[in-house]
Amino acid sequence: MTESTFLSGLSLNTVARKRNLVSDLAEAISREIAEGRLQAGDRLPTEAELAAAAGVSRTVVREAVAALKAAKLVQTRQGAGAFVLPPPPKSDFFASLSNGEVDDILAMLELRLAVEVEAASLAAVRRTDEELAALDRALENIVKGEDYGIAADLEFHRILAGATKNPYFARFLDFLGGFAVPRRHIVRQVDEDEGKQDYLAVIEREHRAIRDAIAMGDSNLAAAMMRAHLANSRNRYMERITQNSAKPALRAPKLRSSAKA
Repeated sequence: MTESTFLSGLSLNTVARKRNLVSDLAEAISREIAEGRLQAGDRLPTEAELAAAAGVSRTVVREAVAALKAAKLVQTRQGAGAFVLPPPPKSDFFASLSNGEVDDILAMLELRLAVEVEAASLAAVRRTDEELAALDRALENIVKGEDYGIAADLEFHRILAGATKNPYFARFLDFLGGFAVPRRHIVRQVDEDEGKQDYLAVIEREHRAIRDAIAMGDSNLAAAMMRAHLANSRNRYMERITQNSAKPALRAPKLRSSAKA
């Protein structure tokens, strides 16, 4: 990607000015890096070029670059400027987890509660019309039930994460991988129950409640709907495993939920 192309697409005009300009610029550049438009080794435009393109002062640019440097996204070289760093080695934090291990998956859902509730809140005030339309398409695919709606479910959450305009939410889901949609481990079980469509209807209804809150721009409601969905998902998974597993008990406590699946 050339500097001129990058600069022509860099604008903070669509960002509400009440937000911190340093954070806005740092997020804009980090998004370019996360989505591959700025590659490892690329030199960032000069302070003057960035300031002019983004409509901010050079002080804002310096502080934004400092923030990117602290996040290990760029490095500065004396007299040469700032350069994009290669991505860090992928964390092996989840490598020790056994695929389908009950307690591990329940723990992952608990971790998602801590992260995605905030993501929904941010998405409600930062999403674009295009992202809302993409959420609608993902909802339609959940109802179709192809691949048990798993790919569409994950896509819904990835779109929502992208709507936060913070690339680390999407990276978080990528790290989770298969653990992000636990029902991939109980598909056969649900099919045998002959309750697939009813089950998918519940999943679609919970996702639609999140989508509607985001469409309204209600951050508190979006967070509440995401919390309810993930808590319900965790409870459903625990219930099915408890009913069909030889394990006498599960160590993880059951979360209270406002809706019963």
